[in-house]
Amino acid sequence: MAATTTAIALTLSSFTLRSTIPSKSFFFPKPSKPISLRRTFRPLSLTPQAKSSDIDTSFFDDVNPEEDIVFDPPTPPEGFTPPPSFDEGPEETEDEIAAAYEELYGPAYSGVSVLGNDVYVMDSKVKKSSAFGKVKKEKVRDGFEERVVQVRRVTKVVKGGKQLHFRAIVVVGDKQGQVGVGVGKAKEVIGAVQKSAVNARRNIITIPMTKYLTFPHR
Repeated sequence: MAATTTAIALTLSSFTLRSTIPSKSFFFPKPSKPISLRRTFRPLSLTPQAKSSDIDTSFFDDVNPEEDIVFDPPTPPEGFTPPPSFDEGPEETEDEIAAAYEELYGPAYSGVSVLGNDVYVMDSKVKKSSAFGKVKKEKVRDGFEERVVQVRRVTKVVKGGKQLHFRAIVVVGDKQGQVGVGVGKAKEVIGAVQKSAVNARRNIITIPMTKYLTFPHR
């Protein structure tokens, strides 16, 4: 009787322990589907796709590329006078061409004046004697603005060695259509800039300007 009671007690105790301890599947349930950490994005098309009905293709099968096409210009309007050709009229001499050039743009780069103008008028304005016996040049106030475009060192190989000089390129203009470019060389940068500024004033040309103070260009 005692053995039967002990066996029943052991059976009930094992049943109680099994019911109180939760199973592993209770804490970690099996996922029904695999979890994917990668997100999928649909590509965005920024260019609109053209429909096949919107495309119009033209074929020139009936055109012969070797055929001679007759040029048929439009008829001129009433009262139209054709402009004269540039080579019509009396021929101009070199003196007349030089005089017309100097009247428009001033003395040429050669320094020879056909109209009798003083080509060294700018040199006399920029020279000024200093107290140390040297020639001191100051900025000319003639309405032109100066801008240094480039300054480079140049060397000249002579029999005794190399000579170092500076070359400067200066652009002058009055922002009203008058502009000039000059080049000058000297042993110092200041002297090269001053020489190129004087040379630029000798090469001043006139550029047609618009009402917005700009010039037409491509």
